[in-house]
Amino acid sequence: MNPQEFIESSPQNNILDVMNLPDEQRQLVNWITHQQKVTLSEVAVHLKISEELTQQHLQNLIEQGFIQELNASGLLHYQPLFSTQKKSKLPQNIWDKL
Repeated sequence: MNPQEFIESSPQNNILDVMNLPDEQRQLVNWITHQQKVTLSEVAVHLKISEELTQQHLQNLIEQGFIQELNASGLLHYQPLFSTQKKSKLPQNIWDKL
């Protein structure tokens, strides 16, 4: 399974699902969304807590499907993970005829 297929098959949240999170988690997801990509240390500074505690918060959001962890050149980054609108399952040739 290639990475795109994995992402498409994984359950993901919609941006509107963030509203259902507790305040602290919602604020963190919103901040990460605005930043686009952050490191563990950046999140720890933002939250004003230790990196160990920050890692626990991030892991919780990863498990819930709100953010993802990426390893770029040996440096871990976190970025938002939201599903896009569902695409139609109709074959393309039907859409072409419309």
